[in-house]
Amino acid sequence: MTATDAGALPSLDARYAVERARTATLIASVGLSCYFAFVAATHQIFLFSVADVAPLFVATIALNLAMAVTAHVWVTWRRAIYLYQAGMVIACTVILHRLGGVMMGALFVSYVFPVIFAEMLDSSVFGIANVCATAYAVMVWVERENLRDVGIGADQQRGFVIFAFAVLNCIALYTNRYGHQIRNLTRHLREKVAERTTELTTLNAELAAKAQALEAKQAEFRDFVYTVTHDLKGPLSSILLTADMLLQRDLSGLDAESRQNVERILRLAGVAEDMIRDLLELFRITSLSEAPEWVELSGLARAAVDALRPQIAAKGARVDVNGLPRVWGQPRKLGRVLANLLDNAVKYVPAGRGRIEIAGEIAAGEVVLSVRDNGIGVPDAYRRAIFDLFRRVPAEEQLVDGKAVAGTGVGLTAVKRIVEAHGGSVSVAGAAGGGSCFTVRLPAGEAQP
Repeated sequence: MTATDAGALPSLDARYAVERARTATLIASVGLSCYFAFVAATHQIFLFSVADVAPLFVATIALNLAMAVTAHVWVTWRRAIYLYQAGMVIACTVILHRLGGVMMGALFVSYVFPVIFAEMLDSSVFGIANVCATAYAVMVWVERENLRDVGIGADQQRGFVIFAFAVLNCIALYTNRYGHQIRNLTRHLREKVAERTTELTTLNAELAAKAQALEAKQAEFRDFVYTVTHDLKGPLSSILLTADMLLQRDLSGLDAESRQNVERILRLAGVAEDMIRDLLELFRITSLSEAPEWVELSGLARAAVDALRPQIAAKGARVDVNGLPRVWGQPRKLGRVLANLLDNAVKYVPAGRGRIEIAGEIAAGEVVLSVRDNGIGVPDAYRRAIFDLFRRVPAEEQLVDGKAVAGTGVGLTAVKRIVEAHGGSVSVAGAAGGGSCFTVRLPAGEAQP
């Protein structure tokens, strides 16, 4: 709407006005259709002439449907609204006249609809009410001779007209008051919506800024941890090299206690180096940016078996891969999950008789992946703790073939973080001495093939 649109509606925005106008004209079409159906159904009772009014009904209904479709074109123009309302009043008057006119007093109610539509079109309800009453007065004047013939004199005819003006203006008063309340409520609701929208926009902007700041802090923290752990590798490697050289070069000059101390240094430094290496790998794999796709778990399982074939062969273990489905996720990270779980199983099975099974299925909307072994199992007290960083079952409680199993307590932490990042969960079952079963549950995806 521009400043040059002298006849445009000033009180409602275009979209709201179009919706109200379309609703009004559609209701008018339905109302006229019901009116016509009533006339057709009762024409033998009230002696209506359907043929006299059918073309006018059809034309008026078609006009309202056309007005509904083109509401966005004409609704902003007052002249168009006035012409439409005048046409509706004339149509109602002509239809009433052909159906019996003043003698069919019950049909006077048809004048109520233009008054209600005037409120919906943000027009003057009192103006339309008086136009309807005037049209009724004209109809009374046109029918004056016929009315005299049936005993309705001039005074009674004037009474009908006064009654029409009074009733229609009372209806206009009620409609105007009701419409005013509706408009106030609508304006209040729209103001509230605008206010809440502004608040939500502000809150979303604040949340976005905080999320960005948090992401920046997390990136800074990752960089810090990565830098520290990476820089620690150099000194640790030097310690290992120096202690090893000392042990080899001055072996004969060291007493038993000194040799034990040097060996202890080598052992502890080696453990620390392994922890730093695994920690770097944890940060690398969990912070890896990777687009999700459909992943064949069977292919990832075969790749994990191939990568760990030397360890599997050294243990004399057998690995079976059965029924692995596809899953939606990040292939490299899910590959790390399988590799870590298989590596963990190989470590804890007995030499020469280890049995490991990697299996999967789709159940209850989830992809269920399990890695089962016949190893030493996990005591109940440690089943949750082993997924925490650097947490392991104590060495004296995890002897395999009489020896403690080496490890840093990072591998299962990586498994948990990757699985949870995919919206899944990981757990372990199996009693101590009875083998273990690690179960990973992942969302199956919307269109599982």
